[in-house]
Amino acid sequence: MDQWVLYGKSGNPSSDITKAWFKNNGIPVEENSLFQLTKKEIEKLASLLPGGVKSMVYPDAFSYCLINPQRKTESIYIDKIHGGYLSEEEIANLLVNYPLLIMTPIVTDYKSVIIGYDLNKLNSTLKYVKVKNVSG
Repeated sequence: MDQWVLYGKSGNPSSDITKAWFKNNGIPVEENSLFQLTKKEIEKLASLLPGGVKSMVYPDAFSYCLINPQRKTESIYIDKIHGGYLSEEEIANLLVNYPLLIMTPIVTDYKSVIIGYDLNKLNSTLKYVKVKNVSG
């Protein structure tokens, strides 16, 4: 069985819904905090994404501020990231220092990765995953 890992943050509705999805589907998942992501893990996840590390970041400052209204000052980094002003390494360093710039949840088996809550991707990616025996 593949080991699935969920990176999220507590109190985040998308992370909580994704945790519930795994539980309801009987698929074991290792839960990790977004705040524990290392640069090496960020780079490993980014290597699985067609858009690289930029794909892990909120698409715009507006959506970031909706989810993190108390963190408006960090939203300037989103424009720099998506504006092409920073290298992949600079973005990875920034995400280590400001993990809230990363969209959550992140679901991965380190062969594939899903960023953000996407029910269709969860269903299609995990439809053949063997579930744990719940019959007791």
